[in-house]
Amino acid sequence: MFLQRSGGISLTLADIDSGGDLDRIDAADLTFGFQMGPYFSLSKQMLPGVRGEILYFGIDGWRSVFSAESTDGVSTGLFDEGSVVLDRIDVRCTSRLDNVELNSRFPLGDKLEWLVGVRWTRFDDAAAVDWTGDDDFVSVLGDARNDLYGVQLGIVGPLWQPASRFSVSGMAKLCLATNRLSTGRDATGTVPSFLPQRQSASRTSLLGELGLLGKFELTPRFALGAGYQMMWVDGVASGFSPLGASNPTSVLFHGLRATIEARW
Repeated sequence: MFLQRSGGISLTLADIDSGGDLDRIDAADLTFGFQMGPYFSLSKQMLPGVRGEILYFGIDGWRSVFSAESTDGVSTGLFDEGSVVLDRIDVRCTSRLDNVELNSRFPLGDKLEWLVGVRWTRFDDAAAVDWTGDDDFVSVLGDARNDLYGVQLGIVGPLWQPASRFSVSGMAKLCLATNRLSTGRDATGTVPSFLPQRQSASRTSLLGELGLLGKFELTPRFALGAGYQMMWVDGVASGFSPLGASNPTSVLFHGLRATIEARW
């Protein structure tokens, strides 16, 4: 899989004075590139017309970095700066995604299948922000872990088959989950800043997934596939949440999936 992460919590990290004009730095403006990760799926016919499936995919290593400075000053409303003059901000954010599913598939018409299952999805996010001046600094580390446990319903199956060996299939899933989230922060510096904090909570989250996959059969037992996959998660915390944004956010993961399928 090659997925890109987008979205995130909106939190003003700094206002940069550029000759009287203020440029606002928001955590939601950070961008993440594509990262590669594994995708495994194992299915077996359990009963007549019923198939069981175990599925895992994960991405590790999303990273976003941003820096800005101004001799006219950098200010933030996240802590009391007093008379301190800060002139630079450095932001780093990393993310990881893991997903495990146990599904059953039932016939829906001649070609499509119902999908019913349980799902565990973990989204880890960490953020580090440094504000610095000539003699003073503040460094903050924030982290968030989201563990989503839920049940899902979906529809999967072929959509188009222009040739005997080539077909296009689709997938749509909707999962209602309980999110056991944990957030925390640590801070060091020479000016009044954040107190260390660690919080845990549970909330309801919603997860939706869509996918298209084109498949070419090399032999009756082996096939190659390529397609697009998108997953949207609502009601999660980010690494910036413990810095002052209490509301949950939405995160979108989307990108390409390449597969090798074997049947026996």
